[in-house]
Amino acid sequence: MIQKIEDKKQYLLHWMYDFIEDDDEPAYLKSDVAEFDKIISLFIKEVGESSQRSDYSWVCAKIEALVLNLNELNRKHVHQLIEAHQREDICALISLVVQHAGHDYQDDITEQWREW
Repeated sequence: MIQKIEDKKQYLLHWMYDFIEDDDEPAYLKSDVAEFDKIISLFIKEVGESSQRSDYSWVCAKIEALVLNLNELNRKHVHQLIEAHQREDICALISLVVQHAGHDYQDDITEQWREW
């Protein structure tokens, strides 16, 4: 499961960096992708390593914090950092992290907070 999580994260980052390279005037920079990576990586680490990960409400609070941080980052770039296909991949990544923490994750709870 840990490898699936890392693979999904790397896939997301690859396409974000690829967008920058393929655009003459990209809406965001490599430093913005690095900030995205930092936010996502912190979420993965906190949920994956915390002794509180068995508490689903604690995990949900971490998901909310992640989504709100990503909302703020995406707003800085006029909602162009996170595109529709990236939204799906981010939600899939969150699902993997939650499942790795030992919880069933069928519904997308990010919808209640996310702007992307």
